Amino acid sequence: MVSILVVDNHKAVGEGIKLLLEQEGNFHVTVVRTNEESLNALSQQTFDIFLFDISMPFLKDPGLLKILNYDVIKIIYTGYDIEPFFDILVESGVSSFVSKTASTENLIAAIRSALDGNAMMPVQLLQQLKVVDSQKNKMELMNQLIQYDLQKNELALLQLVAAGKTNKKIAENLFVSLRTVEYRLTKIFKKLQVHSRIEAVEKIRDIGLL
Repeated sequence: MVSILVVDNHKAVGEGIKLLLEQEGNFHVTVVRTNEESLNALSQQTFDIFLFDISMPFLKDPGLLKILNYDVIKIIYTGYDIEPFFDILVESGVSSFVSKTASTENLIAAIRSALDGNAMMPVQLLQQLKVVDSQKNKMELMNQLIQYDLQKNELALLQLVAAGKTNKKIAENLFVSLRTVEYRLTKIFKKLQVHSRIEAVEKIRDIGLL
């Protein structure tokens, strides 16, 4: 028998989940509404699965950290946007994320998958995380460019240097004169505090610009 603790501050929703899950036959479900009730249940009984909604009152409750410290498989079942809290939730051991718009079959599949040591999450959440990660990368790139006072055309030039292009080829690719390439390289060396093309390439690789 799989023992599941369901936490939902809406009693009717929690009882509905209990009814649906226990129809599986091998799920025994306990329903509570608050973090305090969760802590009491977790201290008195061993559960295989901790299935909880994550609303703003729940997030602001100091008892949340105590709950997340319990050694139990944790699944979030929510209609809220959890992307801002994704990292801390994963670090706290949350293994799966299920939307409340998902079917009962998907919820049961997530529970069984978690019991097998696998994780599940909606495609929409994965797409959100990809966008956020891309935005973070762009911000990091901009911060590095600002820190070293590099212009985008100078970074483009360095990328051609890293590709092994000669100054002449770089000039052809950028549609500028050879003298302009040499002048820009001199400026770049000064900004990066290096003395050669090799050192410049190594520097931009070290700081993540290449």
